[in-house]
Amino acid sequence: MNLLPISKSLFARALRLLFLVSVTGLAACSTMQATDTGFLKNRGELTTSKDGGMAYYRSPTPVDPHQVRSISVDWAMPIDAGVSEDERARLISTLKAAISREAEALPQSVGGHPVVIRAVITRVESVNPVLNVLTSVFLTVPFDRGGAAVEIQVLDADTLQPLASMAHAYFVPITEFKARFFAMASAELALNAAAVELAKLLREKS
Repeated sequence: MNLLPISKSLFARALRLLFLVSVTGLAACSTMQATDTGFLKNRGELTTSKDGGMAYYRSPTPVDPHQVRSISVDWAMPIDAGVSEDERARLISTLKAAISREAEALPQSVGGHPVVIRAVITRVESVNPVLNVLTSVFLTVPFDRGGAAVEIQVLDADTLQPLASMAHAYFVPITEFKARFFAMASAELALNAAAVELAKLLREKS
């Protein structure tokens, strides 16, 4: 009596069930929570979104996004967080370039204050491409997600008072399918998403 095919079948079903349970658990906490590292000095003034993925503050003082005097991005994660020096440099460069690009795309604000923008990357979730290949085979979707969290402050260039502050955390959705197969692609997309949200915060209200 040959039980080997049955054993293989049971093993495959058990593995599939394990993945399904894992994905169900993952879906239950699908929003990365905004961080609070103490970088944002006016954190008590920020309004937190219902899902906890974003906290924001906007002063009524007008900002001219075309007068950004400087943009600085720092790293606020442990050195042993599993991100190489090259990856760290690339992520910092990605966020800095995204903030600059999104600010330049905003309309000029007559009478708006010049600003400096300071940001820190507080969390990075890379993906495991090998794991995602395997889960794509069993579940047709990649299991491992990626994303990033940042804290950003827009300060009056002369007084250094906060005119806008934001803590943003983001897991990249499954619609960004290709990003699930490159270790830092999801984190880079999350940093770009943070820059987009910052631009929304800075956009002058009509």
